[in-house]
Amino acid sequence: MYKTLGKHLLIYRARISNYMKTGLVNDTLQVFDKMTQSDCRVFSIDYNRIIGVLIRNSHFDLAVCYYNEMKPVGIGRFDNAVEMWHTMIRKGLIPDSKACRALVFGLCGSGKVGLAYELTLGILRGQKFNTEIYNALINGFCRAGRIDKAQAIKAFMRRNGCEPDLVTYNVFLNYCCNELMLEEAEKLIEKMEGNGLEPDGYSYNQFLRGLCKANRLDKAYKLMIDKMEAKGLVDVVSYNTIIRAVCKTDLSKKAYNLFGEMERKGIAPDVVTFTILIEASLKEGNPSVAKALYDQMISKGLFPDRVLYTFIIDYLCQKGEIGTAQSIFDDMVKKGIAPDVISYNAIISGFCKSSRVTEAPSLYEDMQARGLNPDEITFNLIVGGLIQEKNLSVASAIWDQMMEKGFTLDRDLSETLINAINS
Repeated sequence: MYKTLGKHLLIYRARISNYMKTGLVNDTLQVFDKMTQSDCRVFSIDYNRIIGVLIRNSHFDLAVCYYNEMKPVGIGRFDNAVEMWHTMIRKGLIPDSKACRALVFGLCGSGKVGLAYELTLGILRGQKFNTEIYNALINGFCRAGRIDKAQAIKAFMRRNGCEPDLVTYNVFLNYCCNELMLEEAEKLIEKMEGNGLEPDGYSYNQFLRGLCKANRLDKAYKLMIDKMEAKGLVDVVSYNTIIRAVCKTDLSKKAYNLFGEMERKGIAPDVVTFTILIEASLKEGNPSVAKALYDQMISKGLFPDRVLYTFIIDYLCQKGEIGTAQSIFDDMVKKGIAPDVISYNAIISGFCKSSRVTEAPSLYEDMQARGLNPDEITFNLIVGGLIQEKNLSVASAIWDQMMEKGFTLDRDLSETLINAINS
């Protein structure tokens, strides 16, 4: 089989090479696309050849598209992208705004904002960039906690004739609210209005979230009613933000009042609203209220998502109702809602606490089969359960896998396991 695939790869490469020599770019791409869609393994050298052809023929948009395609096939993108970029500059080819956008978005999205800055504002000093590219860099630096650099880019874009827009301000507003710099956030909103930029629902919901995070609930509610409502900007996100904050302070009665208020105002609750209230009810020991809320949610045509399923599974496991928890876990999977690592950890924890540790490794294997990587919690739960069951050989094997993946076993557990093995 492998010999056959290797032969096919050589045929594809030969055809591509012939088309490239005769300058038939479209035909080259058609054959290359067929090769990537076949069972043949495509290597970085294949992509690099295609990208090189596209750059030489000034097809920058297509070059970026094929560079973006490299991610799903597991080819190291960033080294190739940087090399491609420098090649373009050396050849005197100035990347257009679309190429810059693709590079900046890709690098910033992967936490490489410094490199994105260097390859654009750093080496293309004379070029004009659009607001979208500046905003991506500002957002990248804000996410990295480098607010000084983000502010410097904002000043730079102004000097280069590119005025900050609503998105620019929202990025800074988001940073201020995350860092609980609420006075600065309020000043930003005032500055936006002073510059003729009307804050949108996202702007106010961010500020609302910041106030709630700082437990300034009265001011948050006043903002929503006095200012946001007057502008028609109150939505389900606004109410969810306040209801969640109220539930954290154990003011469930007030949360239910807000729930009723939003419905009276014609703002339909969503799954998030019901999830917040159901979680609060269960934490307060009111399963009947939680059940009534769940039934109400279903009657509105809303169905539980992974977050709600996971919380219910975890709640049932803590109550020792493992059979029911497993049924709900299975129901979630049957309905096409893929469990995540947190979902698996909840059910694994339940098995380990209820002396059903032997079933935990199969869940561990199942989550890996789904492409999910177990985290440190997963490993500690399973190893701890296996130690309790005196199943030291399996515990040691999983501990080895854990160390291979760079995780550390809880100190007490590792000492217990070592002592048990040596005894």
